[in-house]
Amino acid sequence: MNYLTKSLYMSGQQCLRLLWFSSRNQLPELSLYEQHKFDQGRDFEKYVKKLFPDGIDLGNLGYGENIKETQNLINQGKTIFEASMVYKNLFFKGDILEYSSDGWNLCEIKASTEVKKEHIPDLAFQKYVCEKSGIKIKKCFIKYINKEYIKQGNIIPNELVLQEDITEDVNKVDDIEENSEKYIEIIKQEKPPEVSISKKCNKPYVCSLKNECWGNLPEYHVLQLTNWRKYWEFFEDGILDIKDIPNDEVFSSNKDRVIKDAVDGNRKIINKDKIRNFLKELQYPLYYFDFETFDTAIPIFDQSRPYQKIPFQYSLHIQDENNKVKHYDFLARRGKDPRPELLVRLEKEIGETGSVIVFNKTFEISVLKKLAEDFPKYESFIKNTINRIIDLAEPFKNFDYYNPIQKGRYSLKAVLPAITGKDYSDLEISDGIDASMRFFYSHIKPVKPELNNLEKIRENLLNYCGLDTEGMIWIIEELKNG
Repeated sequence: MNYLTKSLYMSGQQCLRLLWFSSRNQLPELSLYEQHKFDQGRDFEKYVKKLFPDGIDLGNLGYGENIKETQNLINQGKTIFEASMVYKNLFFKGDILEYSSDGWNLCEIKASTEVKKEHIPDLAFQKYVCEKSGIKIKKCFIKYINKEYIKQGNIIPNELVLQEDITEDVNKVDDIEENSEKYIEIIKQEKPPEVSISKKCNKPYVCSLKNECWGNLPEYHVLQLTNWRKYWEFFEDGILDIKDIPNDEVFSSNKDRVIKDAVDGNRKIINKDKIRNFLKELQYPLYYFDFETFDTAIPIFDQSRPYQKIPFQYSLHIQDENNKVKHYDFLARRGKDPRPELLVRLEKEIGETGSVIVFNKTFEISVLKKLAEDFPKYESFIKNTINRIIDLAEPFKNFDYYNPIQKGRYSLKAVLPAITGKDYSDLEISDGIDASMRFFYSHIKPVKPELNNLEKIRENLLNYCGLDTEGMIWIIEELKNG
């Protein structure tokens, strides 16, 4: 029998095509980052379960044995972890089925820092199966992470874990049966359903089939525009290629007019006055700076919080008025909090005057502010550094410079090849997420055999982060020559 599980039901909520491929285990292989997110959830579960010392864990039992033992423990009035139930061809394994003297509670564990809209149907499905199986559910709760929790010594579960009662919202859901019947029919089909791409390709999660489903769009398609409401209007009207947008279209954002004109003319569009004004703000020496960070649901180091960005690496290129360049870098060693040593080094290497150039200042500033908060003796130098930051992304965010090959993007990975013709393709590590994961699973939690060549990983990390800051030098030079 093809069972509709809780996870398949949630796939169906997002996309019927995703549901079909999920039911056949035909989704693309999980990336290291996606595996990492699952690991964070499992780590959080351990601490939630400590709040139920009498709970009995059935997670290691096979399908049939679990269902049988679940019913046995229900009859005994026991709180159960990983309880399983079947009703017709619906199946779920729930996080916590909590016994109380006046009924049963369902508790879902989510390694997020807030309750989200998509958590409601998740619990509604579980409640439906329970009640059809004769188990009356009194309350439904989400157990989630307290983002303000600060680690000091051992993790304290009742301070880390927050709870929200969502019973009222769950009880409003009345389409479980209707949806389940539809999803089961989809699963039985021999071919995947044809589904048009939509906002759901990115919500509530970026769909693992997105690259495949979006692969037939034109090279310069309307979903590259900045106004998402407008580009979905174009798409729904059958206008897929930016070139097919009528020339007299009035855009609410000048950014989209720039994209349209650049694609139509196959040319760069440069607002030279705005670029000149931007460059005038720069004060020598120039400090080109970039952090690499990792984060975890459960804080690892004292004086850190859930999902706090922990910097483990930086690259710093320093350019004087004569265009002489020095390069400094820092890459933490294994097994300890990288922040104290990083701060000692950075304070010595980043001067007190001159522009600090970063790409997307929001990220660097947020990391620096947390460092000042957690290590207050460095607050003065960090505040000085923040006050001197210039965001090199600004001319590109404002579309004062735009090359069609950016395809609506203004990240460093999009801008560097657009303005210099150089990219990251020759590097072993080519993006920040990959850098984060390779460092974490080789230096912090070295459990993956494929990442045991430590020196090679360190070399690749240094090359990657170094290109981030050296690339900014090249971008500034091209803007000057503009």
